[in-house]
Amino acid sequence: MDDLQLVRELDETPLKSADQLAAARARLVAGMRPPRRGRAGIIAVAALTAAATVTAVALVLPSTSTDPVRHDAAPTESEAAVDTAVQLLNHAAAAARSKPDQVPRPDQFYYVRDGGWEAWFSVDGTRDGRIITAADAAPSTTPGCVDGVRKVLDKYDKPTGATEKCTPVRAYRDDLPTSADEMLRWLKGDDKDRPVNSYGKDVLGTFRFAYLPGPQRAALFEAATQVPGLTVVKKVSAGRPGIGISWPVPEGSAPWAEPVVMVFDEKTYEYLGTKNEPQDASGFVDRVGDRV
Repeated sequence: MDDLQLVRELDETPLKSADQLAAARARLVAGMRPPRRGRAGIIAVAALTAAATVTAVALVLPSTSTDPVRHDAAPTESEAAVDTAVQLLNHAAAAARSKPDQVPRPDQFYYVRDGGWEAWFSVDGTRDGRIITAADAAPSTTPGCVDGVRKVLDKYDKPTGATEKCTPVRAYRDDLPTSADEMLRWLKGDDKDRPVNSYGKDVLGTFRFAYLPGPQRAALFEAATQVPGLTVVKKVSAGRPGIGISWPVPEGSAPWAEPVVMVFDEKTYEYLGTKNEPQDASGFVDRVGDRV
């Protein structure tokens, strides 16, 4: 779980508003880019997670809720009333199970354009990917991991000639658990008393920067229903109007900190992005630079 661990190390990051993040995003990723000691692919993804979640992550459930986890098909229109985060997450899980999955080739890339940045992540983790954090930002390479090693880049994104040990960071996560309980254990890792905001970062980062097939995505949403402190946010937009989930800003955060809100379509329960930062496109492509 190295990929999650690196995201967890960002738990105490100060939380800023979306407007304040716009100018800082490129500097943040550039400053966290793994050159000298490496940690390439995962750190670059973790840096993006930080930039995307430096406003506190959101998924907020009333801790007293007793709504059951549902495993049925996508909700019908008669079930459209959603008043709790548990209900919304269950609907999102059902929608995930009902949608046909894409199955990429190992040599392809998962392309994502989200809130002003875009990235190409290697499906099997062995090929060099790329991240562009803003229209005027220089691309950042995420080196692939081949035979347990990857190249180390300098601060100019050039190979240093050195390598480091690694484990491939896959962008197609059919290796994750397919049950809510197992997924929750995977999210917890060895930390049994993690704050809600940490779970939020993990949930958002896990499927925002990788493709989860329906069973894994559904399990992730269902696992989140077991996290106390989540709340539903109505009449929120991520490029398109929707309904969202939010979790509290961590104690000790700056006064201007705002919770991140994950936004879903009100009818289909598909993920639309975070508040004010829509996920404009995602899908599998053959080469870095290709778009969907």
